[in-house]
Amino acid sequence: MDVRWHDSVADFRASAVDVYRDDPVTATVELMVLSGRLVDRNPAPLLITVWSGGKAVGAAFQTLHSPLLCSGLPERTIASAVARISTVKKDLGSVRGPHGIVASFAAAWQTATGALGTVRIRERLHRLDGLHSPAGVAGEARRARPADKELLHDWLSRFRAEALGQLVDSAADPGRVRTAKEPPNEFLLWTVAGDPVSLAGVRLPILGVSRIGPVYTPPEMRGHGYGSAVTAAAADWAIAADAGEVVLFTDPENPASNAAYRRIGFQPVSDFARIDFPPGNR
Repeated sequence: MDVRWHDSVADFRASAVDVYRDDPVTATVELMVLSGRLVDRNPAPLLITVWSGGKAVGAAFQTLHSPLLCSGLPERTIASAVARISTVKKDLGSVRGPHGIVASFAAAWQTATGALGTVRIRERLHRLDGLHSPAGVAGEARRARPADKELLHDWLSRFRAEALGQLVDSAADPGRVRTAKEPPNEFLLWTVAGDPVSLAGVRLPILGVSRIGPVYTPPEMRGHGYGSAVTAAAADWAIAADAGEVVLFTDPENPASNAAYRRIGFQPVSDFARIDFPPGNR
């Protein structure tokens, strides 16, 4: 295997997109990041493709503050990728991708560098297999408006605190919601009697795949089906935008939300994980 180190996002993108095209559902995060402008303004510190027989067969990259995204590294490419990366970058930080891939990568990384990996986040990727919008849920969906920016900021901050363990930054500017890292193209709100009760972000299709998320309902408003309803509305939005596939990630340890998504037509595809390599953890 020939591992190539790319000096620019444009050069990497030209080869990597063909790798991700083989499975755009699994590579939804990578494709979304590469389609945005942020990665061009903040050049990624690590961009590699793996070649065999004159063809790119693997790809991985790490943006300025992200894990190494390795959904595009088939099992057979991992040893070569690790051997090349470990000679240049010992402080990788973390990797994210399908569980089997990141587990194999972490094992190879430990052998090469001595760094022990710790699973920080587990996720489950689902794809829509026929939409079944929930019946009998009070309210209706609407697109978020400029006047909703403070609400969006508050709810997205709460989502990050609950789902990712990130501290709520009450001093952050609500006006920056839509310029945050990797934002959805649209936010939909489920409203009851005009009052927002749940939200869902949704992205325009890339290679035919649209991803929903985040989905958030404040704790005091849960248990009424609002999250399912706004998710179904987001799926409708994606389908209207010509998505051939609609996907979302869930917490596999949250049986209630997983069951709710299954009822509206989402089926599990694969488990994902983020594995960190903390400094000194050797």
